[in-house]
Amino acid sequence: MPVIYLTPSDPLPGERHIAVIAHKDEIGSTKAYFYDSNEGDHGGSGPFDWLLEEAIERAVKFGTNRGIYNIVVVGRKTNS
Repeated sequence: MPVIYLTPSDPLPGERHIAVIAHKDEIGSTKAYFYDSNEGDHGGSGPFDWLLEEAIERAVKFGTNRGIYNIVVVGRKTNS
């Protein structure tokens, strides 16, 4: 299953996909959460988000179970 990496300024694909949103936590670890693009982004769970690699693995399984084969990884936009 292809995993597409985008920058925060890249547009998300128009077709249904699983979006993996990556961000740095308070100690600098790269964490992530994911969602089905048809259901919308409700934000992550902060300290309960997964490490990026685990989030991608879980997103692939989640997508496969739903028949979604586009996985998109994007960094969270910051306000800095």
